[in-house]
Amino acid sequence: MEEISIAQGEESALSKRFLEGATAFLSHLDVNRGLSQHTLRAYQSDIDHFLTWLPDYVATNQPDAHRELQLHDLPSAYIGHLSAQRLSKTSLARKGSAIKSFFKFLMKDRFFKENALPLIFPRPKLPRRLPAFLSQEEIERLLAEIVKMPNSPLKLRNRAIVELLFSSGLRVGELAALNWEHVLWEQAEFRILGKGNRERVAFASQRAMDALQVYGQSWEGLTGRSPQFDSPLFLNKDGQRLSTRSVHRLLIELGEAAGIEKAIHPHMFRHSFATHLLNHGVDLRIVQELLGHLSIRSTQIYTHISTERLKRAYLKAHPRANPSGAQPP
Repeated sequence: MEEISIAQGEESALSKRFLEGATAFLSHLDVNRGLSQHTLRAYQSDIDHFLTWLPDYVATNQPDAHRELQLHDLPSAYIGHLSAQRLSKTSLARKGSAIKSFFKFLMKDRFFKENALPLIFPRPKLPRRLPAFLSQEEIERLLAEIVKMPNSPLKLRNRAIVELLFSSGLRVGELAALNWEHVLWEQAEFRILGKGNRERVAFASQRAMDALQVYGQSWEGLTGRSPQFDSPLFLNKDGQRLSTRSVHRLLIELGEAAGIEKAIHPHMFRHSFATHLLNHGVDLRIVQELLGHLSIRSTQIYTHISTERLKRAYLKAHPRANPSGAQPP
């Protein structure tokens, strides 16, 4: 790496360059990469934290006539600062990754010249956490709680949401963004604009499509008008587009009412979708396409929890695995 340093008197110019670069970087993430508002807020929070810390670091390491501020020390100094705040390993890794992406952009867009900023950030070793998923029985318990609700368009909406999340693997943001025009009824498909503005087709079960059709017949009861092509598919009680936060809250309430001990959240349905497919022999590459993952590495985590299919194959095939001779279920 090129030896880059900041001489005495250039500290404010350095901070200004980082600040201007941050504005351009966040605009790039929004306009060019099409990241969700949730992801944009996370990036902004991480970069704001770094920019707040930077002047103190420069002041503490104030260059003088005999010493210059070395930019290659920034990663270790910043991660050390975060570690002193006793942040979780996950937060440390996320913040380090965000600033590394920020530095790459600053050099690519010539706020700094090539190799001016370091890109090696200390990364804490993260524990491998397997994603939790819902069993078929737990899904049925959630649906049973919806059946108990008073008859209303919202009851029909809730059933359609649970059926669709479980059978399609949609992200909650993708579900909330659906309009009527995105539903291909005859094919039981949905046109989805996913992460990075990448289009894909999602499939749904017949149960989900039936629930959605019944809900659609009551849609006018929430708005007082018939849906148009660009009308939102899922509405709140005020007839406005349902938010992701409201979906999250709905699922938490259903889970508590059903006595499910897991902390239910919308992404758990996506985990469940992938896990059940793998447990029934679907190829990992196909699951990758269905989930809309750009890299198969994002999908591979599910191979660690899809052991049910492997165990069935083992019990069925190995001569010593099932001494009783009984066939596995």
